[in-house]
Amino acid sequence: MPVPAIENEWECGQGPRRHQSCNNSLTPHRPSPWCANAARLLIIPAVFLVTACHTDSRISLAEMAELEEQALAGEPVGIEPQKLALTEFQPYKVRPGDILTIQMTGLMEDRYALTSLQVRVHQDGRISLPIVGFVDIAGLDLGQAEETIIEAHVPQIVKDLAVYVQLVRLEATTVLVLGAVAKPGLVPLGENERNVLYALASAGGFSFSGSGRVRLKPISPEREEVVYNLSDVNDVRRALLAPPLASGDILEVEAADSSVVYLTGLLNAPGPIPVPPQKTMPLTRAVAAAGGVVDLLQPKEATLWRTLPDGQQVRARVDIASILDGESPDLALRAGDILDVPHTADTRFRMWFAQNIRLGPFGITAMYDPVADYRARILRDRDNDGNLFRQSFLYTLGSGIPEVLIPPVTAP
Repeated sequence: MPVPAIENEWECGQGPRRHQSCNNSLTPHRPSPWCANAARLLIIPAVFLVTACHTDSRISLAEMAELEEQALAGEPVGIEPQKLALTEFQPYKVRPGDILTIQMTGLMEDRYALTSLQVRVHQDGRISLPIVGFVDIAGLDLGQAEETIIEAHVPQIVKDLAVYVQLVRLEATTVLVLGAVAKPGLVPLGENERNVLYALASAGGFSFSGSGRVRLKPISPEREEVVYNLSDVNDVRRALLAPPLASGDILEVEAADSSVVYLTGLLNAPGPIPVPPQKTMPLTRAVAAAGGVVDLLQPKEATLWRTLPDGQQVRARVDIASILDGESPDLALRAGDILDVPHTADTRFRMWFAQNIRLGPFGITAMYDPVADYRARILRDRDNDGNLFRQSFLYTLGSGIPEVLIPPVTAP
C-alpha cells in the first residue's frame, strides 16, 4: 500500500514527533505555519535564557576604591629636616674645585687695610695662603672656613684678624638625565642640589608621557640601582634622604605604559581615547569621544577594567545610564583603563526588535522568518565543516537568537 504524502515535516519525522510511516520518506517538505509561529514564540524567552545564567563577578566602584587605597597604603617614612640635603636646611660645604674669595682685615700694618685673595680649593681639600701656607678647609661650611683661617694667623702672625670667605664658583656635580623629561641630557648640580628632585627640575621636569617612575643607576659599583615612584609621597621622602648624587650617575625617567583609555561594546565609534599620563578623563567625555552609545539600545551598565598600583586587575560595575543622565557623579577614567559596554538581555531584545519588527499605521509587521533564515544559513555553511549544531550555536551567540531551538529543515 503506498505511503500517503505528509506535508507537515514537523509531524513526519523531522521534529520530536516522528511517524513510523515516514522513516523512509526522502521527500522535502515545507514547514507548517504552526512550526514557524512556535519558533517565533520561543525567541523572546530564549533570549533571556541565553543571558540569565551568567554570574556577575564584578565588584562595585566603592570596593575598587578601597582596593586602590590598600594597594597604595604603606608605612610612612619619617623625615628629620636637619638630614635633608636642601639649601634651606644644610649650609654649603667647601669641596675640592671650588673657587673662594677671602677678604682679611688686620693683616697689614694698617689694621683697617683690606687684603683680598681669590683661591681655588685643591684636590686634597687645602688652600694656599701667602704667609701661613696650606690650610685644610674641605668639608667645612663658610663660617667654619673663616674660623680655620683665623686660627692659622692668630696669634702666630697677627694678634687680631677679621676674615670673610665668599664662594665665587663651586664645582658642579654632572649627572645624565634620560627618558620622559622635557630636556634630557647632562645636568650640572650644585652641592646642595645633588638629589633626584633637583636633577629632574634642571631637566625641565616630566614630559607629557612621563610616568613618575625614576630609575637611578649609580656610577659607583658599590651602590645599587634604585627606582623611585615620585607619585608616592613615601618615595619622595626616600629620594630626599638618599645619599647625594655623584658625577656620572644616570637617571632614567620611565614613560607611561599606556596613555589611552580603551572603550568597547555598544558605542558608535569604540576604540582608544588618548589621555595624558598622570591625568584623568571623565567618563561622559570619553563616551562622547567614542560617538556615544548606540541609538535605541539604552545600555544601563558597563564594566570598568583597571590595574591597581600593586598589579592586581579588577572589574567594577558602572551604572553608565545614571552617569550619562546626570543622576550620579561622573567617573574619572585613567590611562590604561578599559570601559566595556556589553550586551544584556534588554539590549539584545531591543536590537532584535529594531531589526525585525516594524510599527505601521495599521498594525505590527514581523520582518523575521526564523525557519527561512535557518535554512539559508544551513545551505551557506554546509560546505564549511558539516557541524550544523556548532554553526547554529555560534550564530546564536552572535545574534542573540536561539536558533538551536528551531527544528532543522531539510534543504530542497
